Amino acid sequence: MKLKPIAVVIAVVVLAAFTSPSGAAISEEMVHRAWDEVARIAEMELLPLTIEDNDVPNAWVTNGRSVTVTTGLMNLLQREEEMFGVLSHEAGHAKLNHYESAVTSSVGIGVAGLLLGKAIGGGIGDLVVGIGSNLATAGISREKEVEADDFAVDLAFKGGHDPTGLYTAMQRLSYYGKRLEPSGFNSHPPDERRLLRIRNRIHERDPSIVIPEVERPSEQPSE
Repeated sequence: MKLKPIAVVIAVVVLAAFTSPSGAAISEEMVHRAWDEVARIAEMELLPLTIEDNDVPNAWVTNGRSVTVTTGLMNLLQREEEMFGVLSHEAGHAKLNHYESAVTSSVGIGVAGLLLGKAIGGGIGDLVVGIGSNLATAGISREKEVEADDFAVDLAFKGGHDPTGLYTAMQRLSYYGKRLEPSGFNSHPPDERRLLRIRNRIHERDPSIVIPEVERPSEQPSE
């Protein structure tokens, strides 16, 4: 049966609303499908997933018990495999018990810092201890980010997914807005170093894979 023009318009609108209710490049259906697939391949509990209405592109695991994706991330990413890569990274944090180990490490650093502060004494002692604790905590966090990246790449290979999804997703994130300058206080590794490691991890598994490069946008959004 041939649809009338007005019926065609209505059908297109309904289809668009169903596939991408937020108007994002990545629909809610894609997010949930990617998360279901990540949990299946990782052989982990399917943690609750929340989509937060927030323009800043981000995703995170809370206390190792739930995962959140922002609408900003859905708008930024262009392929479902990119969302799979990002969610695999977050699954790595949960699967590798990063939250529990971070809490333990923070407590240990805090106790050591308190004892050292008393030994040094005075305001200078507090300042030195504070800087040392921040650097130690940032170092621990960076190590866990690298572990989660490796986990995500390996999970893609295990499930037969495109391992370059994480790479291009991280490239898009690195182009978004203002980025922190590399320093000892940043919890995430510098973008260039992180992307290089992901590339190397992919080629360690399969040297023949061609890794695409995302073109830098001419205009960057401001945070």
